[in-house]
Amino acid sequence: MSETLFDKDFLKKLEYLELIARRLVFGRQQARRASVKKGASIEFKDFREYSPGDDPRTVDWSVYARLNELVIKLFRQEEELDLWVLLDSSGSMDFGEPGKFDSARRIAAALAYIGMVNMDSAGVVPFTTDLERGRSRLRGRGKLFGLLDFLTELKADGKTDLRASMREFVARVRRPSLVVILSDFYGLKDCQRALDQLRFFRHQIYVIQFASPWELAPPIRGEMRLIDTETSEFHDLTITDAMLRRYKRAFDGFSSDLRRYSMGHAIGYALARTDTPFHEFMLQVLQRGGLVA
Repeated sequence: MSETLFDKDFLKKLEYLELIARRLVFGRQQARRASVKKGASIEFKDFREYSPGDDPRTVDWSVYARLNELVIKLFRQEEELDLWVLLDSSGSMDFGEPGKFDSARRIAAALAYIGMVNMDSAGVVPFTTDLERGRSRLRGRGKLFGLLDFLTELKADGKTDLRASMREFVARVRRPSLVVILSDFYGLKDCQRALDQLRFFRHQIYVIQFASPWELAPPIRGEMRLIDTETSEFHDLTITDAMLRRYKRAFDGFSSDLRRYSMGHAIGYALARTDTPFHEFMLQVLQRGGLVA
């Protein structure tokens, strides 16, 4: 496991965020589940395999006595909700200081950990022009370090096709879930159509747009060659104050369009600056309460 990307301090902050999430975001869900376990008229639904972190009170000990297997009971009123974190691993994410991809991987780990402990399952799936396999159906704290190793080894490279990736996702995941998309959303002309595919299948959606300080206010002047990190195309430009003002208006408009579309279609939106520590950003998101609204 990377000592720089996911160090001991990261793990401590992860535990703190999980406690905050349990109280602020999942409190109502946990209260509903607690009442389900006590009710005499509750309709039994199914079993599933026990995972580390599950409440021991849900274990069916009669099954364990007969088969020596740990399973927990699910009930009809227990609303199941899976979390899917879709992580843009295209070349444009490998940029900035602090880097967008490092920031996105930390936030992906934090979101997944909260989902693994508090929800039915969590998954982290990278995408570029295709949707990769990633890590899915993770339950309980015991799966965390394997996920961190996977994220540490992940590289950002290539182009992006969000629409094609979301088409693969809805074919793969049919049950309505909470889907969080982590991306800078550059070059995603079909972004709205991609999100519409998720909405059609009744997924709850939250988008997190990443931007580095350099992208928000580029500290450049004079003769420059600007190279597209995904296509390797380049343009030789003379950067002036007037050009930077136009760039700032274009970037703000690009972010505003994404935010306005999201707000108009009950999609959560947040801008993640890479110079904001991941735990501070996550705390803001959790306290706003929009992650599962």
